[in-house]
Amino acid sequence: MPLRTLQELSFLDICYDYRNEWLQAEWRGDISFEQARQGGEAILHYVEAEHCRKLFNDNQLVTEMWLEADQWREMNIFPRLHAAGLQYVAWVYSPNVYSRFSVDRSVTDLTHPVALTFDEPELARNWLRLV
Repeated sequence: MPLRTLQELSFLDICYDYRNEWLQAEWRGDISFEQARQGGEAILHYVEAEHCRKLFNDNQLVTEMWLEADQWREMNIFPRLHAAGLQYVAWVYSPNVYSRFSVDRSVTDLTHPVALTFDEPELARNWLRLV
């Protein structure tokens, strides 16, 4: 898969997937609120810079992430991503149950961008290719 690395952080790698024309974000480790905010801002930057409509958001290597609903609102990242042109997010769950719950709370009422959660990365990629 032809990927170009755009940014590497201790907790997040952001790449552009040329074949599929989407951003790929691979998160890892224990994700704090500040790291989630910093990562969200980095993704926003590359959505704008690369004119991306799709994001493959991979949390398989996340060991812990817990953000309260008000923290997600404070980041205000999803409306800003959508305004920058992002239309679809395929979000692969972490195996950590609390991380999964936090993700579910963040996307439950989300209409733009359209975000679906997946246990299997290949199912997520297949869906993202179809939309």
